[in-house]
Amino acid sequence: MSTLLIVLQMLPLVLDAVRAVEQAIPLPGHGRKKLDLVLDILRTAYDGGVVDAARELSWEKLVTIVVPMIAKIVGLHNELGLFQKPSKA
Repeated sequence: MSTLLIVLQMLPLVLDAVRAVEQAIPLPGHGRKKLDLVLDILRTAYDGGVVDAARELSWEKLVTIVVPMIAKIVGLHNELGLFQKPSKA
């Protein structure tokens, strides 16, 4: 299966993971920790065969594809104001 099809199949899972982590941890300045958590979630899904087609790629190859996707998703959500910023007391 082509890499593009695998990425498209992974997109909903990646989107859900990014949104869930941002909702659970809406703190600015913790991007690396949030990215690591999203990758841990995706690794669990990968190891569990949630998206069977993704197993056609090595985990390392998948990470090289998914990390830029996550950056684009987070950037767009921030640009559009979709992620809630904590209010300052």
